Amino acid sequence: MSSTSSPLALPEAADSSTGWRVVGAAHALTAVTFGSAYGFSAVFPGLSQEFAASRGEIALVFSISAFVFYSLGAIAGPLADRWSSRIVIAAGLLAMIIGYAGGSQAQSLASLYAWYGAGVGVGIGLSYVPALGAVQSWFILKRSRASGIATAGIGLGTLVLPFAIGRLIPALGWRGCFIGLAFVIAVVGLPAAMLVRKRQDDGNSAQPQTASRPSPITVWRNGHFRLFYVMLLLASFCTFIPYVHIVPAAHDMGLSLESGTILIALIGIGNIFGRFVLAGLGDRIGSVRLLAILTFAVAGSFLLWSVANGMTVLVLFTLTFGISYGGCVGLYPAVAADLFGTRHIGTMLGYLYTAVGVAALLGPTMAGLVFDRTGSYLGPILFSMVAALIAGFLTLRLRRE
Repeated sequence: MSSTSSPLALPEAADSSTGWRVVGAAHALTAVTFGSAYGFSAVFPGLSQEFAASRGEIALVFSISAFVFYSLGAIAGPLADRWSSRIVIAAGLLAMIIGYAGGSQAQSLASLYAWYGAGVGVGIGLSYVPALGAVQSWFILKRSRASGIATAGIGLGTLVLPFAIGRLIPALGWRGCFIGLAFVIAVVGLPAAMLVRKRQDDGNSAQPQTASRPSPITVWRNGHFRLFYVMLLLASFCTFIPYVHIVPAAHDMGLSLESGTILIALIGIGNIFGRFVLAGLGDRIGSVRLLAILTFAVAGSFLLWSVANGMTVLVLFTLTFGISYGGCVGLYPAVAADLFGTRHIGTMLGYLYTAVGVAALLGPTMAGLVFDRTGSYLGPILFSMVAALIAGFLTLRLRRE
């Protein structure tokens, strides 16, 4: 039964210590789920070699899972609003554990698509939006900071798990690493899920609220929603490309696998700073204004990648990208809560994040296919820069409206 459904439930204080415990649990959840998923770049070379597949075919493994986990938010969000967040999250984590275990036994690329795409996709899809929705319900004055800290787990996981995978692959292979990731999710993720719940509200919040549970049709009639959705679609197109392709791109420059995984770790370091430090500034200068600034910074980071010819400029790119993108992701839930209220925030986030799912399906796969045809990542990099620039201008328009 939902913790929000009982008529006897008493209102609970916003911005309280209980809310910060929920933030800590969400931080741990995002660390192990996204950290394991973004470790995909470290296993990319091994998968390509074992299955004799092109970069586009291997990138599709991740793209399918990313499409599933962001698109599934449209179902997970309403479920978490209606029922218990922790039950929905726990179900997702179990699916993710099964997906990694099954994927470790895959004997064909099609089998890997099914196990990894469905397992990892369903796992994050049922855990991410419900966890972030619960966090938003606990905060008003410090919403941007709380959202940034909760999503900073993605940065921590990206810092630790891909680098660990890169170090363990010579001994365990990618199959052994998949088993190890399943174990980490079981040991860290499942206990954290038990601490997540939404705040009991008296319904008199000064924040904007939706009177009844919104449907996809009703939310699409909202001009703010449409503008935010298109902005997310464009801004997210580029963001998954480094996570999937930075290791093979570094290898093309003559760098080692370890150097490539260090670059992934640097994205994680930048993410942590962006979410812990920059996202919190949204409480002072305005979350939408800060989101526009950071989206333009994402575009600038891809300009660095386009001229990179060695480790030094790649390091500058990964840090700049990690900081700016990390701040953006930390702000997305806070901006949504400011625009649409928190009563049905899980539902609204679920609908919005389907845009990220479409971008995640297209971005890495198209980058891989373009490389297969041209032998270069320059085209996708420049396209990503332009998409982020347009997204930045759309965010400025959202702020004016």
